[in-house]
Amino acid sequence: MFSSFTRWTLIGLLGLAALNHTVLAADTAASDSVQIQVQLVPLAEGRLQATPRFTGQIVPIPSAVRVASCAFEGRVTRLFVQPGSTVSKNAPLLTVHTSAQTRQQVAQAKANLAFARKHLAQIKIMLKSQLATQSDWAQAEQGLALAEANWRSLVASGATKPQHTLTAARAGVVQTISVQLGGVFTANQPLLTTVAAGQWEIKIPTPVAVAQQLSNGDAVKVQSVFGAQPPLTTHIFAIDPMVLPGSNRQPIHLHLPTSQSAQSPNWVLGEAISAQFTLPGQTGLILPHAAVQTDASGQNFIWLDRAHKAVAVPVHVLDTVEAQSVIEPIESGALTAGDQVVATGAPNVAAGMTLIAAPSTGAQP
Repeated sequence: MFSSFTRWTLIGLLGLAALNHTVLAADTAASDSVQIQVQLVPLAEGRLQATPRFTGQIVPIPSAVRVASCAFEGRVTRLFVQPGSTVSKNAPLLTVHTSAQTRQQVAQAKANLAFARKHLAQIKIMLKSQLATQSDWAQAEQGLALAEANWRSLVASGATKPQHTLTAARAGVVQTISVQLGGVFTANQPLLTTVAAGQWEIKIPTPVAVAQQLSNGDAVKVQSVFGAQPPLTTHIFAIDPMVLPGSNRQPIHLHLPTSQSAQSPNWVLGEAISAQFTLPGQTGLILPHAAVQTDASGQNFIWLDRAHKAVAVPVHVLDTVEAQSVIEPIESGALTAGDQVVATGAPNVAAGMTLIAAPSTGAQP
């Protein structure tokens, strides 16, 4: 026999359970009966590719750069070119006059040559009279050879003339001029640099994370930053393995595109260039990123329209590019291309709600 207290307690618990069951059933029925208007889009199967854009400039290929200098001290008396000038082979670049120190150096070299010749002649006569040895003869010959070599070097450099004109070794463009008209320079000081015609490239400093996804031969769209010409397509020919200090960027080297079209850009050395790369991308099911939701545990999911009822499907987000994401279901086969998913209004959806498709706005996933 139950005590009176036990009997009433049991009756109370049974009544509470019945009440909870009634409330749960009412809530479920309420959720099932709720209708919500949402924007539905079909899942599209494909590849989601990012197309980042970075800026660089037109630079010379290192092997195409020639530095003009003089082996003697002097002064610039005439400039025939300026940075950006196009020059043909043997075209005059600048004229220099030798300094007083250089003229003194030439006079000394000339005197040394005359002395070496005279000394060798004297040793020859003394050798016949046995007043000199073969060793003396060898030393005199060596002295003359050194004096002649020094003189030939001065003649070749132009130092033996009051003035000397430097010319272009080959056709190209003047890149830089390091001296001014009337300026004094030292021996072997760089005076100007030229770049061989057609030996330019586009150099684009690119984030390491992007550079690691690129390969030689990849197509790239390029366009002058300040020009109005349409974009042209070129290709990567080298990816510099060295990271630029303090920037976390690797230089990407692109061929300078050429075209016979009248619209082809008139490229200029040093010109700023915008380059648009296409990354390999991820393959999967593509949908608007706004359709991806996250539950309390951090799991991503989407709302699937199944017989007009909202069903949550857990997913992995493989990549996101701008407003789109590429996903794959956690459970194999849970999603297929063409499935209708909630794209707009997803945060307000609950499981079991009746989904009413809003009129399409023409947006594509």
